[in-house]
Amino acid sequence: MIVHIIYRLGVGGLENGLVNLINKLPENAYRHAIICLTESTDFSQRIGRNDVDIFQLHKQPGQDWRSFYAVYRLLKQLRPAIVHTRNLAAIEYQICALLAGVGYRIHGEHGWDVFDPDGSKIKYQWLRRIIGTIIHRFIPLSRHLQDYLRDRVGIPAHKITRICNGVDTSVFYSAGGERIIPDGCGLALRDKVVIGTVGRMHGVKDQITLVRAS
Repeated sequence: MIVHIIYRLGVGGLENGLVNLINKLPENAYRHAIICLTESTDFSQRIGRNDVDIFQLHKQPGQDWRSFYAVYRLLKQLRPAIVHTRNLAAIEYQICALLAGVGYRIHGEHGWDVFDPDGSKIKYQWLRRIIGTIIHRFIPLSRHLQDYLRDRVGIPAHKITRICNGVDTSVFYSAGGERIIPDGCGLALRDKVVIGTVGRMHGVKDQITLVRAS
């Protein structure tokens, strides 16, 4: 079994990647459970399996020490082979995995946190460095994050495996035939390349740079 520990199961790139991972891995080879430190939403309905247990801890803001005990108890109950935490909000729960005797511990870095958008805060570097001693594998989703973990945090290179975000071209691909321009669009799009992006309008996502780049 793989237990995934995340902050919240709602709409987002991290959560979408988790759902895709669960849906794509062979059902006869992998079982999954998700521990949501706060809550789960209707986004969980995108999971295409009915054997995935989802636990909601309703963690209070800040250091809610009861949540650590709750995660420890769940891990002792589930007895997973792998625990996979994601992003800074969940990394401390690797300690629970260690104490619960989980044999293999993975941590994913999916992007920059809103409270440390450029990774410059020393205390978060030290947090990753210290807890990194009990993590077997780090999974950054970009070269920038990989370099950050190796060069600024000090995670050994042999513990880092970069898996970049990508596009499933079996689902998303260029349309064939004549290009369709919506009526009343108001933009001169004919004979031009149109690039679209979908993202949350938050400073850490830096959508303004994407607009300027176009």
